[in-house]
Amino acid sequence: MFSLTNTRRRNICFILAISLPIMLAAGTLFAQEMTSEPYGCQELGKETTVKQSLADPDFKLRKLAKDHYLYFEQPQPSADEVAAMKSLKAKQWTVPITAMEMRLIPAGEFTMGSPEDERYRRADEVQHKVKISKPFYTGAFEVTQRQFYYLTIPDYDFISWKFNVGPFHVGGACRHRNFKKWPNFFTEDLEYLPDNPMESLSWVTAMKYCKRLTEFERQAGRLPEGYEYRLPTEAEWEYACRAGTKSYFNTDADLNTLITNNSKQGRADAFTPALPDLGKFAFNGGMTGKINKERTPNAWGLQDMHGNVYEYTLDNYAPYKTDKAVAVDPVTFENEPGQETFINEKVIRGGSYMTHLPRVGKGEKPEDKVDEHYHYENLRSAARNSLPFDFDFDTLTGMRIVLAPEIDVPMPERSKAKETTKK
Repeated sequence: MFSLTNTRRRNICFILAISLPIMLAAGTLFAQEMTSEPYGCQELGKETTVKQSLADPDFKLRKLAKDHYLYFEQPQPSADEVAAMKSLKAKQWTVPITAMEMRLIPAGEFTMGSPEDERYRRADEVQHKVKISKPFYTGAFEVTQRQFYYLTIPDYDFISWKFNVGPFHVGGACRHRNFKKWPNFFTEDLEYLPDNPMESLSWVTAMKYCKRLTEFERQAGRLPEGYEYRLPTEAEWEYACRAGTKSYFNTDADLNTLITNNSKQGRADAFTPALPDLGKFAFNGGMTGKINKERTPNAWGLQDMHGNVYEYTLDNYAPYKTDKAVAVDPVTFENEPGQETFINEKVIRGGSYMTHLPRVGKGEKPEDKVDEHYHYENLRSAARNSLPFDFDFDTLTGMRIVLAPEIDVPMPERSKAKETTKK
């Protein structure tokens, strides 16, 4: 049986362990029943406009007043800029509808996975050669809350959508609400963080969002021939993350130095960001960080490929297929024959903001417990984790969009996953 380590299970259990007591205390723990709704399998209260609007064929874009909480400057590219993007010659591209900054990633080959002697390496990271045959654009940042809600909320009911990190409707984001406002942290007094990464959304919802963005940009005549906005394949994600690097991280930061520097803060300050080589707020153990240009990008101008939030990919979680000398544009939508765990789960990459220093005894130092800095295990360029495709209240996972060659992506079926699991 092929299986992932317990890392992802630890993350999920931690989220539920924190979130459920909060909801109990607030009197909001609802019966958990499977639902036929297409956007997530957990029904935590009444249905919301996000789930409704993503299936609404009549959804229309709004022009926002400058005092509107979702307002942002929408760039107006020139005809020459559009032509350069459509011919895949522009080094940068900003999506007019959402002001999402993107960077051109050239075609090329790289070694995917990690060497056997890499610290914190897991068995599912077998190295193999991969070729990315065509250039593509990828988001310089993760999709923000503002960018997500601009394309999903038809009525922009602000009072109903105020939150700290993540939408209230799926419940799990309660984990990160402002406890200084207790017991009133479920009220409209919550802070809205438009420039923080969007999270607490399922893979299905992320796919629907990409489809909507593609439709609007296609109508505007701003897509290269045969390209679409979508989630990256797992290979595209790692290729873009590494940007030519071959070590633990895409900055070639020295792991031992990072462990030593991070350990000096002591247990009480374990959540304080202090790793400039990977970027301020890349991970800090408390909550997501604001999207901005203060952090260190990789060689291709991409930020937060390590930390902040995990990022969805198109691939089903399964062992790598390493039977070819070079895998060309690989993507996996099937489960491994005989695979008994992680059926129809989607690969997530990049690690998250969660980090905890090792517990130390009397006379011990965190930097001496090299093998217990587990946050580096998930932050590495080669690290793989996974989530159920319809799990929509994980506060650790968001998305980064690519403008890349079209791929026919089969939609997983929950009933099939259940049936397969029982066999």
